Amino acid sequence: MSGRIGIALIAVAIALLITASAGTSVVSMDRSIAVEVVDDEDANVAVEPVEVTNEGESANESDTAADATTQADDEEELLTVTNRFADSIEVTAFEAPSGVEIEAEGTEIEPGESTSLEGTVDCDELESEPEATVELDGSGVTISQTVDLEVGCSDASV
Repeated sequence: MSGRIGIALIAVAIALLITASAGTSVVSMDRSIAVEVVDDEDANVAVEPVEVTNEGESANESDTAADATTQADDEEELLTVTNRFADSIEVTAFEAPSGVEIEAEGTEIEPGESTSLEGTVDCDELESEPEATVELDGSGVTISQTVDLEVGCSDASV
């Protein structure tokens, strides 16, 4: 009789061992990650605002792209996108405030190249501190960067 009890205890111990190890074989983990974009001259992708004068030359601090845009149909260089990746990237989305029009989607930028994004500025519709968001895709990476536009209008317009 003690032999039967011993065999029964061994069988129960084996059953508990199998059940306990099977219960911990499934694990679920949830990790969050936060990425912050910072200014860096050597970044893989740079999206920078451009300042121009009425003649389209380099500007000083008081001249902006909107000063050069006297009519809504005049296109001026408003942003520069630089690609330092080893592969080409493409502008997949572009968001700008009312008063700024840039046709940038589908623009492809080769490795080591910079591309100017040109557009128009309507000072009557422009926000006081406009910013634009450029979304780029390449090498399996999607990058979204928001920059302040260097556009300004006379005090009467804004």
